[in-house]
Formats: sequence, C-alpha cells, structure tokens
Amino acid sequence: MKLKSFKPIPVLIATVTIGLACFFQSDFFTRRSDFFHQLELDTYDKRIQFAKKFPQPAATNLAFIRLDEITLQVLTNVNWPYPRELHGRLVRELSAQGTKAVGFDVMFGELRPYDSPVLMPDQSLVESDEFFAEQMRGAGTVVLASDSKIFPPPLFATNAMAVGDITADSDSDGVLRRAKAFTDDPKRGRRWHMGIILAAKELGLDLNQAEIRPGQIVLRAPHGVQRIIPTDPNHYFLINWRLGWDDRRLAVMPYGGLIELDKIRRNGTPEQYHEAMEIFREISGRTNLASNNPFDGKLVVIGSILVGNNLTDRGPTPINKQDFLVSKHWNVANSVITGQFIRPSPYLVELCILLGLGILSAILTLQLRALSASFAVIGLIAVYIAASFFLFVQYRYWIPIVLPVTAALLATHVCLVTYRVRVEQKERRRVKAVFSKIVSPNVVNELLDTEKLSLRGARRKITVFFADVRGFTEMTDLHQARAEEYVREHDLIGNAAEAHFDKQAHETLDTVNLYLSTIADKVKEHNGTLDKYIGDCVMAFWGAPTANEKHALCCVRAAIDAQRAMHSLNEQRAVENQKREQENLTRSGAGQPPLEILPLLSLGSGINTGTVIVGLMGSDAHILNYTVFGREVNLASRLEGVSGRGRIIIGESTFREIQRDDPQLAATCVELPAVTVKGIKSTVKIYEVTWKTGSETSIETLAETTFSERIKV
Repeated sequence: MKLKSFKPIPVLIATVTIGLACFFQSDFFTRRSDFFHQLELDTYDKRIQFAKKFPQPAATNLAFIRLDEITLQVLTNVNWPYPRELHGRLVRELSAQGTKAVGFDVMFGELRPYDSPVLMPDQSLVESDEFFAEQMRGAGTVVLASDSKIFPPPLFATNAMAVGDITADSDSDGVLRRAKAFTDDPKRGRRWHMGIILAAKELGLDLNQAEIRPGQIVLRAPHGVQRIIPTDPNHYFLINWRLGWDDRRLAVMPYGGLIELDKIRRNGTPEQYHEAMEIFREISGRTNLASNNPFDGKLVVIGSILVGNNLTDRGPTPINKQDFLVSKHWNVANSVITGQFIRPSPYLVELCILLGLGILSAILTLQLRALSASFAVIGLIAVYIAASFFLFVQYRYWIPIVLPVTAALLATHVCLVTYRVRVEQKERRRVKAVFSKIVSPNVVNELLDTEKLSLRGARRKITVFFADVRGFTEMTDLHQARAEEYVREHDLIGNAAEAHFDKQAHETLDTVNLYLSTIADKVKEHNGTLDKYIGDCVMAFWGAPTANEKHALCCVRAAIDAQRAMHSLNEQRAVENQKREQENLTRSGAGQPPLEILPLLSLGSGINTGTVIVGLMGSDAHILNYTVFGREVNLASRLEGVSGRGRIIIGESTFREIQRDDPQLAATCVELPAVTVKGIKSTVKIYEVTWKTGSETSIETLAETTFSERIKV
C-alpha cells in the first residue's frame, strides 16, 4: 500500500489521542482514578475464565481435606470450633499416611484450656492444646495460618514446621486476584504465603535465602531448582486460578473421614480400615485415589467449604462471584511447583503496544476510505483481543485490552474519521462545485469517490478536443445588419429600437448556445471534461482529472457524435426553415415582417494527444478553472483551425492511440498532407476522421455554404 502524505492536523489529532492513552495507562493516572484499571481487571477475569476451558498440566500431589456436610454427619457429637484434639488426630492420621506437608487454613489465635483433656494410651490425660502441639511436633509437616492480626500462640508456632500468611487482600471491586508473597513482621520476622511454603517443601526451596529483586523474587534449592515469582513493588503476585475446589486433579477427602480413619487405625483392624477408606473414597467422588495411604507424599490444605456462621470462607474470585477462598493456597503452590505464573506486561511493553496500535489505527484511517478503515480497525481489534487471549491461555502473559482497544484504536480512529468527514465533505462540495458543470455525473461521482485526486498542477497524458462552430461570426454580423435595416425601415427609435436589437441578440445567443450545448452534451456522454467555451468554440479533454486509458478513442468518438448531432440539429432546422419559407409567402401578402430563416451552422474539430500540465487555475476568491495547457494543447487548437467545415482533424499521436484501441475506426481515417501550423516549427502529420455515412451529405453541403448565400437561396 502506497502511503499518502500526512497533513499536520490529523497527525496532531492522532498524537494527542495516543498520548492520552499512554497517560491513562500510566501509574500516575491509575493511582488517582480506578476507572480504566477496573475495566481492565474485568477483561482479566474473562481471560481467567476462558483459560479454565483449556486445562494445562498441574502438580499431581495436591490434596484438600475439607470441612463439609459429610464431616458434620460424622462428627455429630462436637460443635465448631472443634476441640484441638481433633486437629491433632487429623495430623496424626495424615502423618501416618506419609503426607509431605499439611497447611491449616484455620486460624489458631489462642489456647483453649477449657477443652476436654485427651486420654493417652498410657491412661494419662493431656490438655487438648498440648496434644495438638505434640502431634505437630511429631509430624514436622504442619504449616499454621496467620495474618496481620492473628498469630498462633507460641505453643503452636514453635511446634509447627512453619507459620504461613493467609492474608486475602482483594482488589477495590472485592475480587481476590492477588496474594502477597511474604509479610515482614518486626517482632516475628518474615512470614511467607502458605502456598509458597507448601511448594518450597515439595521443591526443597530455601526460603531463608530468597533473593528479593525489583519486580521479582528468586527462590533457589541446594540441588539447583530455581523459581522466579513476578511481583509488584509491594511483593504481590497474581494467583493463577487453575485448580478449583472441586477440581478432579485434587486428592479430596472429608475432614471427618480422616478422623474416623485415625480412630480405626488405632482401635480397629486392617480390614475395617480398608473398608472405611473405600467408603470415604466413594463418598468423596475420588475413587481414583490409592486405596491405601492416598495422601502419601501429598501437600494437603485443610479448609472449609461449609456455608454458615464461623464456617464460611467465601468471596469473589475471577472464576466465580462466590468461591471458596481456601483454593488460593493450592493454586499458589501449584504455580510455584510448575513454574507457571501470570506475568503482567511491563509498562514499557504496554507503552509500545499503545503507540503501535495508535499509529496503525491512524495509518489505516488516513490511508483507506472511511468505511474500509472502520472495517480494518474493527478487524484489528478482533485480532488484538484474540492475541491477548491466546497469550494468556498459552503463556499466562497479561497484556492490556481496554486502553489499547478503546483509546489507541477506537478513539484514534473515531477522532480521525470525524476530522476526515468534516474535511472531506468540504472537499467533496468543492470538487462538485468545480466539476458538476464540466463533466458527466458519473465522472463527478468517480471524482468524489477517488482515493487520490490532485487538483494542483500535474503532468498527464491526455487528449484535447477543440470544436469551433463555423459561421457564427458571419451570422452575428448579418443579424446585426438586418436588425439595423429593420429599425430604419420602420422608423424605430429609443426603447423600441433597443427592444428590437435585444430581441435579435437574444435569438443569436440562443442559436449559438443550442449548438454549443449539443457539442457539450456529447463531451459529457463520453466522460470527457468540458474545459471552457471560447466564444463559439468548445474546449474539452479526456484523461484528467480521472484516469482513462482510452482517452484518445473516447475523444474521437465524442467528436464523431458531435458532428452527427450537429447534422441532426441542422436537419430539424432545415425542416423548420421550409415551413417558415411557406409561411413568409403568406406574411408578405399580409404586409407582415417575414420570419427569420434559422441558420445552419457547421463544426470544425481539432484533436491532439500528448503530455500536458493539468490543474486548477485561478483562485478561490476569483475565477477558478480546471484546465490544461502546453504544446500539445496549442497543437490541438491549430488543428481545429485547419479543419474547415464539417471535418475532424487529428494529430499523429491521436491516430496511433486509435490504431491500438480501435483498429477498425483507425482504418476509416484518411491521412492528409502534412501541414505547418503557427507555433510549431516542424510540419505536422494529420489525419481526417470520416464520420459521414452518406445521408449527411446533402444537408452538410448546405451547412458548409456561407449563411448569406443560404439566405439568398
């Protein structure tokens, strides 16, 4: 596509629009207004939801022990919050099964000395809190929960493997999209997110040696494993919501089921244990779990999917308006284990996207027609949105949609189209005003629809046509003489004399206009450009302002039709003259003045083809004319001068064009002796175009005689 030159105003409009888009994308604006950012978050949620339709590999050792309706049915003799003994028994059973790590999404903010003591195998009694702490110490795999307000008491914190942060900081719209990698507590030190701790246990990552860099956290293991978590300046990262709470890839069992299994392990037989395991596998819908020790090597998260007071842990996530938030832990762990994080594009990339799309929108809008540009921009929007979804689904790479689409593409396009419509409508009116009277309507429409129209000076190869009405000057002089004679004979003076002269002038002008309009009609019929009337001469050309590869052929055919139209007009006027001659005999006997005999005028035509200068001459404030000038124009005028009456004379270049485009017409042309014309040093080869078919001869012979001779006849 050949680019048009850009004008300053549309470039300025595009620059301002794109600049505003870049400003709206900047942190400076987003810190002060959440409007565009919130819209972008909505598109982010749509991508999260769409990505879930294309499952990707996930860690295979994630598990969920859930507080659910089955648990309530199994543990009918206790109420929430459960005695710490039950949590201890749960840890004991999971430890027995070989669980790698257990994360409690349950807050233990204080000790509960009022819980019933636990009867140990040796018949001693141990407080419920002590029993829980002892089981955690023995397992060495438990991660307890904390947030900015609640921290486990020392008895629990010192016996747990770690204390993880479970803070859920939702965005301004209440949706949980991010997690904080760690929280630095001046008193207790750094607390990592529970999901990161679980993943570090699996991969052997040394969290104490974490490297905190701008925009990322680097975690390494002694054996060479490394994970880089992309973060914002406040150490938040996006949660890759890949595994829902009901995902079939999770190993799932009710909390109450594990309590029952621990009881049977202690007091029952292996057969009873196996039978109970089968029951809980069945009611959990996880028959694909191992029948013996299904949580061996698993990273287990314990949390609630119950709905009720003190049991509900729900909130909006990108996946659901009301989701169980416990799922954030294994999704964070899964991201770290698989190394698959959601990576927002840096501002520099976003800036390049905005600039690139804005410039592309401007180019399309300014280079194409308005409707085509709109379709192109809409197509570009569709491609960009599809690409953004593809990058997210395939690579979890988040590029912005809202501002690139609404500001860089649409706003730039709409502003420029509005400008173009205003400017182009003005230009269309200007073009129509200039050309509506000098070219055919279809040429006017073509001019208005053309993509590239230059009305300034330009070199073009065209064909020029001069057609002179022969006998007009003689007719004017004779009409003037006859009017003077009539005034003298009838002694007309003053207003009466002026009225007669005006009447005679009006009839003379009507006559020449009739002949000139006949010629002009043929010019327009053949899509020529009517340049001007030069007295009783018509000047026209083909090949500009719109291109026409057969401009010479169209011009010659127009000249032929003009001659034949003149013949037809003369025939009609000759018939009218016969009627007037008969009527004049009657008027003469009655002493009335005779009716004027209508003059029969002939046409001399000159045509030449060549390269000329074409464009608008004059100024908007005065006369403005779209015309041509140059040597070839002068030669066409000289050929008209040698054409005589009723003849079409063409130059050699025109004849060659006709030979190429219409050999049959060229064969009817007659080569004449070369002539020397004024302004041209060398002789000029000329040809006469035959247009008569035979029936025109009699009337044209009459038209070629002088007007005074016909009056005598």
